[in-house]
Amino acid sequence: MAEADTIPASTAPESTKTQAGDSRPKIVHEEVYGKLRRAIIAGQLEPGRTLSVRGLAAEFGVSTMPAREAIRQLVALGALELTETRRVSVAQMNKAKLEEISEARLALEPALAARVLKQLKGRSAAREKLALRLTRIDEQLDRAIERGDSAAYARYNSEFHFKLYEAAKSPVYLGLVESLWLQIGPFMRVVIGRLGTSSLVDQHKEAISALRADDAPKMAKAIRNDIGEGMSNIARADL
Repeated sequence: MAEADTIPASTAPESTKTQAGDSRPKIVHEEVYGKLRRAIIAGQLEPGRTLSVRGLAAEFGVSTMPAREAIRQLVALGALELTETRRVSVAQMNKAKLEEISEARLALEPALAARVLKQLKGRSAAREKLALRLTRIDEQLDRAIERGDSAAYARYNSEFHFKLYEAAKSPVYLGLVESLWLQIGPFMRVVIGRLGTSSLVDQHKEAISALRADDAPKMAKAIRNDIGEGMSNIARADL
């Protein structure tokens, strides 16, 4: 597969003006890592896609060092992998790995979602503010389903989940969940593209309802059903 280092526009760095008036991307390694991480989670980089240190450095307007460090971190998390020829590519999927990720997601994500209500206990205004933000994301997701846009669906689906999960203020849980999405995100996007969006079932409205009702068990059930539906679709793919 040919190298393809261009990062999707939604993750590209913004330029800032220096005092001399130059327009230069001001990107440190954490920003390069963050933008690559979000692109992978949202399925914007397909499995098997080859990346290079020099290509990413040029894309972000940085030296090779921050690009190399970002790649190293993502290889360690299983999002990227080294090929036999020492090339870096977006990780592929297999049935054993898919089954393990599915079990881990079902164990971790409902619990993390329920912790959101623990964090927002007694804070009805904060719950409603989050519910409104999630509703806006879910409306965008519904429109993506209606027009059969698998790329937009994958992006808004990941945005919904992580906007919810981040509200739990649970960095250990969040780090574990993020590592799972880094491995499944690219493949999830490919499968949705194959199957189409017409068969997708949106459980997000149940999660929003649970948030407004301050009902942790209902929240956990909604996220568990959402993951179960999604992973069931993925399992139908021909690996």
